[in-house]
Amino acid sequence: MIRDCNIYVASRRAGEREMGSIARFLGERLKLTVNAAKSAVGRPWKRTFLGFTMTAHKEPRLRVAPKSVVRFKGKL
Repeated sequence: MIRDCNIYVASRRAGEREMGSIARFLGERLKLTVNAAKSAVGRPWKRTFLGFTMTAHKEPRLRVAPKSVVRFKGKL
């Protein structure tokens, strides 16, 4: 089974380290495969997950991703 998830850390270096250890844990212990095409290390406000993204404020907020808004308006 392939799963997607987002994990937020303070730095890119920490993100790369955690990505490797979490992918290894999921593969070895839980027998899950991490989807490398959808998994990445990046800023939360530049990533989209399940149609949502975060703002780049001191107090981050969830918002609907711009691509999701366009798709929704197209369906109307």
